[in-house]
Amino acid sequence: MQIINIKEHVEYKDKAIEYIQSKWASKDSLKLYEDCITYSLKTNSCLPVWYLLENEGKIIGCAGLITNDFISRMDLWPWVCALYIEENYRGNSLGEKLLLKLKEDTKDAGFDNLYLCTDHVGYYEKYDFSYIGNGYHPWGSSSRIYKANLIKL
Repeated sequence: MQIINIKEHVEYKDKAIEYIQSKWASKDSLKLYEDCITYSLKTNSCLPVWYLLENEGKIIGCAGLITNDFISRMDLWPWVCALYIEENYRGNSLGEKLLLKLKEDTKDAGFDNLYLCTDHVGYYEKYDFSYIGNGYHPWGSSSRIYKANLIKL
């Protein structure tokens, strides 16, 4: 089992685009993910960065670190996005492994906190994320915002 940072392994770019699109994109947002992943490889900035989780040559999960997850709290960053584990691999703490990697990379980049927005209650709290309030999306809905303090890592 390995976590692949696409910035460090650009040969995975096309696999990352295809996989992340298959899990998160609609017909209308395919280009959004393609563009974001492609241009993340062309910047010297630490963000955005995308990850794949691979097991025996098969992609079984993904996640990203981005500057904003389409949410009103643009004063907060970076954000976890697109966390996904294939259903038949769930229950094995693989989401936790991805979150730990994202936390480590975020701290190494000089950030004290990591954020995410979600409607899932109970999952992220297990991994030291605390609810801090609601944020609002451009399409009119809201999501819960969570923060993980990285100083103690």
